[in-house]
Amino acid sequence: MEKKKIDTQKLINHLNGKWGQVKCPLCNHGQWNISDTVYELREYNDGNMVIGNVPIVPVVPVTCMNCGNTVLVNALLSGAVTQPKKVNENEKEGGDE
Repeated sequence: MEKKKIDTQKLINHLNGKWGQVKCPLCNHGQWNISDTVYELREYNDGNMVIGNVPIVPVVPVTCMNCGNTVLVNALLSGAVTQPKKVNENEKEGGDE
């Protein structure tokens, strides 16, 4: 399966609109690096991997280039990725009934 690309420009526009020229709260520097990869946050379940029917939050790491402080930005709310379309049951099974 091919890795889904993020819309970096939408994410940058979102951050500029929300953050402006915000500096890192740990070191007070203002140079950030935006990852080009989306990661998933899942609810912790005592170290056991739960597949299916659990909420997943897609996030993009934004890292301070001075101290490494990392902020996770929601990829859906920022516009970095779009919500996948739900497939209805008839389409999954290939029928029109």
